[in-house]
Amino acid sequence: MLYSSVNYTQTDLIDISDRGLAFGDGIFTTGKVVEGKLEHYQAHIERLKHGCSMLQLPTPDWQALENEVSNAINGRTLATIKVTITAGVSSRGYSRRGSLTPTIIITVSEFPSHYPLWQNQGVNLGISTVKLGLNPSTAGIKHLNRLEQVLIRNELDTLDVDEAVVCDINNNIVECNTANIFWVKNNTLFTPCLKLSGVTGIVREELIKSTENVQIVNASIEALDSADAIFISNSLLGVIPVVKFMERTFNIETVLALLGKC
Repeated sequence: MLYSSVNYTQTDLIDISDRGLAFGDGIFTTGKVVEGKLEHYQAHIERLKHGCSMLQLPTPDWQALENEVSNAINGRTLATIKVTITAGVSSRGYSRRGSLTPTIIITVSEFPSHYPLWQNQGVNLGISTVKLGLNPSTAGIKHLNRLEQVLIRNELDTLDVDEAVVCDINNNIVECNTANIFWVKNNTLFTPCLKLSGVTGIVREELIKSTENVQIVNASIEALDSADAIFISNSLLGVIPVVKFMERTFNIETVLALLGKC
């Protein structure tokens, strides 16, 4: 850990009655820091604001939060920042009564050492047997309830792949463990619908907005079997080609060329 603060004070201590710890009552965003600047800065702030609104969290002092982010990443050449907002401290029970002040947690960590290799060589993609539940009330939000992702990661640690495709309980493709997923077929770009499950990643949203020929679909894993190219994305990785999916292999240069046509 390179830096940590709680409510704008440099520390790694948190109240044991915090609702983020007790119930996962909160949201977070994770971003890439390059030369003292947070990539996709405004998109990360808007994500936090949207998450607070959707979960009806106490409203932070946004200027104070942004000032602390700037302070935390100042002078960092390459790092990862995570900003967490919880519903704050409350008495025992699910009710938020008495919880009027959010808890703001900011941490800065080393950039994942294996990500540059992935960016240069692409990734090997498998399939997770863990299924995601459906909940339109929380779909798309990067909330603190990450038990499904923990189970996926536990399984992924036993597999000889870099990432894993995850489906929902209806067997529709949703995402990967830590990334969104896209595939190309006949120069058309496809990505899963996330209205019932999954996280609407910042890079995913930017790709959708900047690409004319993109379709948001409900699709089974068979769609990847016949894809011309597959790639994954998140705020730390950017866009990473898949070079192997199960028994299929893709030439990284061909994948990059196809992405350029979409």
